[in-house]
Amino acid sequence: MGIVAMIGLIFGPFVSLLFAAWFYVRWQNEEDEELALHNKKICFRALIAAAILLVVFGILKLLFPIA
Repeated sequence: MGIVAMIGLIFGPFVSLLFAAWFYVRWQNEEDEELALHNKKICFRALIAAAILLVVFGILKLLFPIA
């Protein structure tokens, strides 16, 4: 379980931040206001998900250290 926590701690927030960056660029370059608002919501949700993933896998890393 410690290995899973370590892999999740490294890659989970990283992938979520890449996802947020992708939708940030789409949000800034969108001409249609409705689609821009939709991309903005997804961007902020991905940032919140990155923070949650960091906390969850950090706690798992503390509970299951690699021996």
